Amino acid sequence: MKLKKLRLENNFTQEEIAKIINKSAVAYGYYESGRNEPDLQTLIKLADLYHTTIDFIVEHEVPYLLDKSILNNEQNNLINKIINLNKEQCMLVDAYIEGLKVGQQKHNELIKKLKGE
Repeated sequence: MKLKKLRLENNFTQEEIAKIINKSAVAYGYYESGRNEPDLQTLIKLADLYHTTIDFIVEHEVPYLLDKSILNNEQNNLINKIINLNKEQCMLVDAYIEGLKVGQQKHNELIKKLKGE
């Protein structure tokens, strides 16, 4: 599980997380150490707190329906990077991609005007 990594990246103490999820600090420490596993409701709270998925927290990789063999290296590299993004980061990437598409469309329109089309 990625609980310790997520907690440290977000500058929380074990005591703070324990309070947020209504568990004792000892119980939460057991989750991080792998001695015990959190129940579904606790995982949901943690996923919401960190703006990520339960799959990411428990390091479960979802099989793809996409045949990655049809993609080029650049596309495969992007997919591998996207897999590890949290919800907020995905939203930023999505907004960036939409901006790229709009920019490309405006660029194409300008080229047509310059060519007199």
